[in-house]
Amino acid sequence: MQDNDPNSARNPSARSGRRKPEVATDAIERRIVTALCYDLVDSTELFHRMDLEDYRELISAFQSAANKSIAAHSGVLRVEAGDGGLALFPTDLGPRDAASLAIRAGLQIVETCRHIGEAAGRADLQVRVGIATSIALVQGPQAQGWSQEPVVGVALALATRLETVAAPNTVFVSDETCRLAGRSHAFSFEGIWNLKGFEAPERAWRALGHKNEVDRFYAFGRLGSPFVGRTDELGTLSKAWKGVLAGTGQTVVIEGDAGIGKSRLLHEFRRLTRAERSKSFLFQCVPGGFHSTLHPLVNSLTGMPETGGQSKLTASTVAGRFRRHGIRQDDIIEIFAYILGAEGRSESLASINPKLIRDRAKNAISQVLRALCEGGPVLIVVEDIHWIDPTSREFLMEAARTIPGLPILLIATMRPEPTVEWLAETNPSRLLLRPLGADETRLAIERNWPPHRRAEFSELFEVAERISGGVPLFIEQICQWVSETKVADQVTMPKTASTTHISAFEEILEARLGQLGPIRDVARAGAVAGSRFTLPLLRRLLPDYGKKALATAADTLCDTGFVTHVRAGGTVTYGFRHALIQETIYKLLLRRQSQTLHRRLFDALSEDPTIAPWIDVGSRGEHAEHAGLKETAVGLFISAGQEAARRSALAEARHHLEHALSICDDLEMVDRIDRLRLTAVTALGPVLAGAVGTNSPPARKLYEEGVEIANRQPLEEKSRWFPIYWGWWLTGSDFLTMHERAMEVQVMLAGVQDPEIRLQMNHCVWAIDFNLGRHRETQNAIREGLALYDIQRASEARTIYGGHDARVCGLGQLALSLWLTGHVHESDRVLQEMIQFANEISHLPSKAHSLDTEAVSAFYRNDYKRLAAVSEEMSEFAKQHEMQSLVGLSHLFGGWAEAHLGNLAGGYLRFCKGFDLLGELGAVIDLPIYLSMQAAMIGLDGKIDRAIEVASEAIHKARETGHAYWLAELYRVRAMLHARAGALRNVVMADLHIAAETAQAQGAAALQQRIQQSIEELGLVVDR
Repeated sequence: MQDNDPNSARNPSARSGRRKPEVATDAIERRIVTALCYDLVDSTELFHRMDLEDYRELISAFQSAANKSIAAHSGVLRVEAGDGGLALFPTDLGPRDAASLAIRAGLQIVETCRHIGEAAGRADLQVRVGIATSIALVQGPQAQGWSQEPVVGVALALATRLETVAAPNTVFVSDETCRLAGRSHAFSFEGIWNLKGFEAPERAWRALGHKNEVDRFYAFGRLGSPFVGRTDELGTLSKAWKGVLAGTGQTVVIEGDAGIGKSRLLHEFRRLTRAERSKSFLFQCVPGGFHSTLHPLVNSLTGMPETGGQSKLTASTVAGRFRRHGIRQDDIIEIFAYILGAEGRSESLASINPKLIRDRAKNAISQVLRALCEGGPVLIVVEDIHWIDPTSREFLMEAARTIPGLPILLIATMRPEPTVEWLAETNPSRLLLRPLGADETRLAIERNWPPHRRAEFSELFEVAERISGGVPLFIEQICQWVSETKVADQVTMPKTASTTHISAFEEILEARLGQLGPIRDVARAGAVAGSRFTLPLLRRLLPDYGKKALATAADTLCDTGFVTHVRAGGTVTYGFRHALIQETIYKLLLRRQSQTLHRRLFDALSEDPTIAPWIDVGSRGEHAEHAGLKETAVGLFISAGQEAARRSALAEARHHLEHALSICDDLEMVDRIDRLRLTAVTALGPVLAGAVGTNSPPARKLYEEGVEIANRQPLEEKSRWFPIYWGWWLTGSDFLTMHERAMEVQVMLAGVQDPEIRLQMNHCVWAIDFNLGRHRETQNAIREGLALYDIQRASEARTIYGGHDARVCGLGQLALSLWLTGHVHESDRVLQEMIQFANEISHLPSKAHSLDTEAVSAFYRNDYKRLAAVSEEMSEFAKQHEMQSLVGLSHLFGGWAEAHLGNLAGGYLRFCKGFDLLGELGAVIDLPIYLSMQAAMIGLDGKIDRAIEVASEAIHKARETGHAYWLAELYRVRAMLHARAGALRNVVMADLHIAAETAQAQGAAALQQRIQQSIEELGLVVDR
């Protein structure tokens, strides 16, 4: 009879014709071993056809590549002979895993052989691979040393014989290996062979490749409970799929409680549609993943064979996967590698505004989806989106908006939680999974009921039906519990009411764990580890358990359905078969037990992060917090927030940093905690500015609290916290407040000598004094500040202070101020210097800043042709780099120019389009100026009364905010409108008088000249 253990092998030695191993030692173990043999085809002829040195180099390259392929899949090379070799795969792996890894290694050897042959121009370089599995006797006192000890078994000889009959560049496997790896790999039958040394004929199978249909029900373990019912639900999904086949994309949300069978339904649907689709993608959100950026995509990429499963995600892996699926645009690959945080990613994006990076990635999603479905209909599944992270959520919504025009079916599963209502914006179809009906529940219990307890079925069915509530996972656990209970009178089911099925589930799960004895400690340790765990990690969590005991315990947990093997490269990795099982086991832990395990896990990660590389810095912070290491947790959450911010994951960054500050609230007020607070504030400020706005209440409150703490620090440390002072200045409610704060910062940091900080203090001054119309102070601050400019420190400063380069900003403000004060030629020279420098540094936000300054300069001068040209350049640059605020400015200035070049109606519409867009983006920086432009155009259209209203609003806004440098022009514009409306002379004179006084006080000679021209045009005399 075949063993019911899904990860066990039949006893190959029992088959007729097998050799009988002979050993003469009493230190042996019986183990299931998988062997791999490889050999080059006709290497002797190859030797005679090639130069000796060339042949030696070719063979050396091949052997090196073969060795790497074996090692990458946890194999051990036992024999290397010339152009071939023999390898074994670890006996401490489960038989299925060992067989699967050996096949992957064999296929990779064939592939690398082909590449080496192509590189050398040798089409005749070919290899054969044979793989076999059998019981073997492993000699040696310790299992750990098996790879260096004698191994006696049929597998070694059979692998060698299968290699000899394999076709060139193929992998032949034995019947037993094929059975063990049948769920993970595809095979073709290659006939029955009479092999030398074997009495009975042997069946041979050719390994074709890894199956694409691998999910948590199909990879290395049991398929789970039988599929029952759900006919209507499958019909709904099939109807959506028919629409996709007709070219109309669909989004379906499957909603249901934990354990209701969402994943099982999907597995069945994927099976039914396998022949009709070109590609299928499965992404799994995991508990605790809400704060881990793009974790469904990261887990998908790192869990594949080519990454080695547990290795860090690299830019080359991202590029390889994207290109394999037809996504070949380098810019798209670059931006996703950057957001994913892949090692080796391009840092050229580091200086770009984080929001811009996210917008570019979102806009690339439509191109990605189009590339994916070029070969035909595609199925995309995202499971458990109630745990999705904000960045993945944003991208998923963008995908749902794009899909209707593509042959793609997007299915998302979720628990019924209000926090997932965000997806409703994309108007998906909803499929609500309810508990099984009475007849389906009975059928499910019958099919899951253990055969050896069939006698108790009638007696226990009613209570099993009641406490299961028709939930498939609960049914499975109840039947599993009944199966594991040894004596009939021990089966006493909880009398829990049907309204508390979760409580009953917890009781049954706890009872099942109790029957496992010490093995329940392994389940608890795994629950603390999270979504996955390995044997080395378990050894650190449970130091009193031996390696073999842990391996046995983990296998038992697999056999009993608590956990399953996770497809993760060459390392044996486990994961709970359902998130609810992990959640329940964790919840059953006592606080002290939980804290101890979290502390051991944290210590293990601190000593060796590679022991669990999928646990990121934020998760390490959570383990430290649960372990009671609050202060350490703060530092880790700050690091996680900083890393998320660098990857433009602003929501995740905000969570980590705000959580760090909340932990600080519970810690003692001491200097080192203050420093941690200040570090968190320094990182959080720009995140809040990008996520909710520079002048948002959260940003203002944060910086106000930060300055209060910074002021308590010694003078020699204050310079370290200058970004907080900068943020406090920047979040002032208006220009007058910002001016006051800039002056306060200068006083508070008067003793600081750091050149970069002194430059940025001047940056504060010139930015505000210009808007206040204080041109002398502005020009002095710019000249003093730019004398301290350091190109080496500028790259970092651009990110921290204002998002643009200080020299570009300073030169631009200086050019504008010089023009306003009548120094036209000097203004022209400085403006050209700014343009040239902005082009040299190739910093996108600084180039955008430069274009804005060029447009304003042309606007000042009434140079409409130049303004039209700059607006066009703005528009092209904005489209190329997806800068929405610059798009708004290009419309606004372009519309002004167009209106004055003969197309008043079209220009005004374009101006309003830009004005509205800037308003939507919250990027209306120079509102009084924009209103004055609007008033002038309305006046040109003959609507004088309305124009006067807009001009008056502009004057009011300018005075309210301290936006004074254009105030004289605003009064002049209104005076001219009043004159056109036939207003009394004293009304016109009053505005002109204020305009003249304001311009004179500011030293704005250019505006004074305009005022004088208006006076002369109207034939007026202004009393002085």
